[in-house]
Amino acid sequence: MTQLAELCHAFVLHSRPYREKSRLVDLWTLEHGRINAVMRQHIPPLFQPCLVAWRGKTPLKTISHCESVGMPLVLEGDALFAGFYLNELLVRLLVTEEPQLELFALYTASLPCCNQRALLEPTLRQFERGLLATLGYAVNFYQDAVGQAILPERYYHYDPEQGFIATPSQLAETWQGSILLAIAKDDFNQQATRQAAKLILRRALAQQLGSKPLKSRELWQRTP
Repeated sequence: MTQLAELCHAFVLHSRPYREKSRLVDLWTLEHGRINAVMRQHIPPLFQPCLVAWRGKTPLKTISHCESVGMPLVLEGDALFAGFYLNELLVRLLVTEEPQLELFALYTASLPCCNQRALLEPTLRQFERGLLATLGYAVNFYQDAVGQAILPERYYHYDPEQGFIATPSQLAETWQGSILLAIAKDDFNQQATRQAAKLILRRALAQQLGSKPLKSRELWQRTP
């Protein structure tokens, strides 16, 4: 990919100082996926849709045009930390120059939902599930590790490498099948379902993230 003449829909995921009057930016574009670039012009705020074009033959592009589009989205409090979390997951886990159209649409829809407290946790869990599916590591909440259907009355343990393993009784860190099936349907009305989904998906993501902790999660946890 060299000169890109057409404008691409994009979000800035992260930026940091590079050289005088320049910054290194992680951009996520609808048409070409995540790219690394140098940007000398004004950088749109995080969570602001924009249109970009770039040039360059190396993996590090140079942004030649950038303009904000639409109304800016202001995230505050927990919603802001949630936005940081989504962005960090994308920077850490997405390969460059590989478009993910469905995930991009999910991200775009998720951001405004973060501002609604009742939707915050369900939104994060749905995005985590979508991200894992995009990476090829979807968590199957309908079947156990040997391909048997999850039964509402049975209890299951989760192994990130194998999936759900049926257990003879309720033990520590096991979940009833009815909870797993609720997660499968994105039904997060019950607190037990929300707690289970958070822990299970955190384990699934940890398998892909490795040992390096998420800075956004640490910052969120330190907030009073």
